[in-house]
Amino acid sequence: MTIKKYNGWTNRNTWLINLWFGDYIRNLLEEDCCESPDNLQGFIESIIDEQVAETPTMIKDFLDFDGINWGELWENICMDIFEGIER
Repeated sequence: MTIKKYNGWTNRNTWLINLWFGDYIRNLLEEDCCESPDNLQGFIESIIDEQVAETPTMIKDFLDFDGINWGELWENICMDIFEGIER
């Protein structure tokens, strides 16, 4: 069992991805575009890579994508979608 440490998420990095990409992730999952957490990670990382491509190296050093719990994001949003269907 994963302990929720940051605003209901395992860590700040996971919370930030949900904050900024939660609606986008939900749309991907509703359209069956993301079959797994790994697939979800690929989608989001490609968007982030495009955004930071022109960012100076010094600023990139402040970005920390380690520790993002892609499984937690995928599972929580899938459960929200599933529960919404059942209602």
